Amino acid sequence: MLASPRQRCCARLDRFLLHSPLLELVGRADTEGRALQLYFRVRPDVTLLDYRVSLDEPARFIGLLRRVVPDAWVVSIVPALDSVPARAAAALGADIVTTCDRLPSELSAFLAAAGTTAFG
Repeated sequence: MLASPRQRCCARLDRFLLHSPLLELVGRADTEGRALQLYFRVRPDVTLLDYRVSLDEPARFIGLLRRVVPDAWVVSIVPALDSVPARAAAALGADIVTTCDRLPSELSAFLAAAGTTAFG
């Protein structure tokens, strides 16, 4: 599942989502509220969260989801690894905090280390 504003963060992410054998995109939401509704409707293995879904509180969705589904997998896509959104995402328990450019390699490495091709 992807929680991202209509304009996603980079073309590389779009290509990755369209062509990755690692992920099947089961839904998209452009606001936190819609993302929570979609999460409970489709129960994705992993949620990709673009920090721009909520610029005022870029990691709030992670905290909300962690309270109701502690074992949900959340990948937070941030502008830079040393940014405020990155620190907030890590503090609230994102499983992976990465940038658009690093997302494909981060997910591939995680899956290789886990010895699987699926989350959960």
